[in-house]
Amino acid sequence: MMDRRAFLGTVALAALGAPRLAEARPASVRVPRVGVLGEANPIPWMVRTPVVDIECRWSADARGEPLAALASQLVALDVDVIVALGAASARAARESTAKVPIVVVADASLGEDAVVARLASSVRNITSLTAPSEAGMAWQRLRLLRRLGVPLGRVGVVFDPDNRATSAAVERLSEHAGDDVVACPARNPEDVERVCLLRGHDRMDALLVLADTLFTVHARRIVELTAEAALPTAYGARRFVDAGGLIAVYGDTSEIIRRTAMIVRRILADETPAAVSSPPLQPHVALNTATARRLGLEARL
Repeated sequence: MMDRRAFLGTVALAALGAPRLAEARPASVRVPRVGVLGEANPIPWMVRTPVVDIECRWSADARGEPLAALASQLVALDVDVIVALGAASARAARESTAKVPIVVVADASLGEDAVVARLASSVRNITSLTAPSEAGMAWQRLRLLRRLGVPLGRVGVVFDPDNRATSAAVERLSEHAGDDVVACPARNPEDVERVCLLRGHDRMDALLVLADTLFTVHARRIVELTAEAALPTAYGARRFVDAGGLIAVYGDTSEIIRRTAMIVRRILADETPAAVSSPPLQPHVALNTATARRLGLEARL
C-alpha cells in the first residue's frame, strides 16, 4: 500500500496506461475502465479522462464498507482491470471475480508477496508487482537502525494522524514489533519537539519519522530537533539525510506508478495477466556517515 500523497500519482494511469490504445480507437468505442481497491483513501472515488476511467474504492473512508463489498462494486461496474493494493485487497478481488484481470501491488517485507503468489498459483487472472509500502519500509528502518548499533528497546513512530495510510502503517508496524512501538501523532514541528522532549518519560531509544509531505517540508527543523535530543532517527525521505539526519529508507513512487501503468496497459492490450511480469522494486537507502559517527554508531550498513 502506497501512502496517500504517493498514490495521488496513480492518476498517471490515465496518461501512461492507455494513450496507445486511444490513438486508433474510434470515438464510439467504450473507454477502458480501471478499478483501484485499497484500504487507505488517497484519491477520489472517480477519475475520468479521455482515454481511461479510474474507479477507486477505499475501505478506510467514511463509508466504512469492507473490501469484499467494495470489490463486488467494482466488478458490477464492469471494470476491465482491478489494481489491488496489498494482500487483503487481492483476496477480496479474487473472491469477487475469476474473470476480471487483477494487478496486485504487494510488499515483500511484510510477506504479502507470498500471499499473492499462492493466490496466483490457483488462478490465471492475477499478476503482481512487488513494491515497498510505507509499513514495510518502516519495518526496514527499524532493522537498519539495529544494524547500525542502536539499542532498540522502545521506538517512537512519528506520523500524521490525518493521513490514513501512515496511520495504518503504524498499526501494522505495531503488529510486528508489539509494545516496542510508541505511536507519536504529530501535525507540525512543534508536535515533533514535544515527542523529543518526552524521550526520557517514554524511554525511547530511537525515532521513526514516516513519509509525509507534512514532515518533509520541515526536514531541516525536524533533524535539528532529533539531533538536540540525541535520538537516532530513521526517516521516510532522502531530504532528511541531506539535512543531516541519520538514515532514510524511501521508495520511488514514480517508478511504482510507471510499472503499474505498464502492466495495466499491456492487459488492456489483451495480454493475459499470467504473461505479464515486472521485476520487484526495492526501497532506496541513504546514510549520513558523519551523523552516524557523531552518535557513536556504525558508519556503514
